[in-house]
Amino acid sequence: MYHLRALCLHFSLIRTARLHGLNPYRYYVKVLEAIPSCQCVEDYEALLPWNIQLERVGMVAAA
Repeated sequence: MYHLRALCLHFSLIRTARLHGLNPYRYYVKVLEAIPSCQCVEDYEALLPWNIQLERVGMVAAA
């Protein structure tokens, strides 16, 4: 049961990144690298797809 929840969470991150025009793989890597340094709610909110700066190198999805 827990593995299905985890899978849904992962797919949700990937799908939401795509909907916001981000490269899903690079967005996912960025989130996983940044999570250990998050210290407050605002740090986590900054990682949401609609808060990530699309200008960052390699973050915009290829058409």
